[in-house]
Amino acid sequence: MQVINEGESIRVTGRIKWFNQFKGYGFVEAESVPEDIFLHFSVIDQSGIRQLSNDDIVICDVKKSNRGYQVSCVLEIVSHNKYEVDGGRVKLVTANMRWFNPAKGFGFARMDSGEDVFIHSNLLKKHKLETIEHGQTVSLMVHRTNFGYEATDLIL
Repeated sequence: MQVINEGESIRVTGRIKWFNQFKGYGFVEAESVPEDIFLHFSVIDQSGIRQLSNDDIVICDVKKSNRGYQVSCVLEIVSHNKYEVDGGRVKLVTANMRWFNPAKGFGFARMDSGEDVFIHSNLLKKHKLETIEHGQTVSLMVHRTNFGYEATDLIL
């Protein structure tokens, strides 16, 4: 758990705990912050994001004020309310890395079929890796969601 002082800012990956577009606010929860993080609609609007839903995963900057933790900028929606398709079957594939950005916490590889696979930094952390190089061939366990393929494990 990372503690920040008032006025300081950190970048976190968090989950939309709840967001009500009619009220214009909601809350994000992140493992690295000790309490829920307030999220106001104006921050989303400034970020150019048009919609957020409960359980979306976001990368955001968080500041601590005298009122608690607040999202100051939503940089990216990493994933929306996604669900498995194809009955949740997992398969082993070989893919070539298109790109991976450690600062963003994710990247994509392309399978021989031409379809992309989303790879989250948690998989790299699991295997004590910092990045995967562009063009590197990787073996992945993947499943298909309504947003496309997602890696569930990296096979070394």
